[in-house]
Amino acid sequence: MDYSAENIMNSGRRDKVEIMAAIVAMTQKPAKITHIMNRVNLGHGVLKDYLELMIGIRMIEKQSPTEGLRKVSYICQATDKGLRFLKVYCELLRLMYGKDFSKHNDNLAIACLQYCKEDEKHTTRKRPGAQ
Repeated sequence: MDYSAENIMNSGRRDKVEIMAAIVAMTQKPAKITHIMNRVNLGHGVLKDYLELMIGIRMIEKQSPTEGLRKVSYICQATDKGLRFLKVYCELLRLMYGKDFSKHNDNLAIACLQYCKEDEKHTTRKRPGAQ
């Protein structure tokens, strides 16, 4: 078996921390469950389990939907704790890959962060309470 770093990092398997980081990345702005499910590529049941866990440890929070989203029961948004977790996760990736870690889009959380940055270019809404 090849235990090289590249082979391990590209094994196609995602660990729980990577998935949680991706969920936080996708909820930097309020997000519907279906949006998170599609971007993070998780089934509904598995995502619900992650959301339950992450809400329980206060990494994300449930919010009531806005006016245009009446059919949605709730939306999710990262908390300050979740955003701190994502920042530390990115620092760990930076230590592993070097300063150009964001060019390694084989990691789900990095890919989600890149998506969020692209999405921010098109949307300039601030998070409530953000300065």
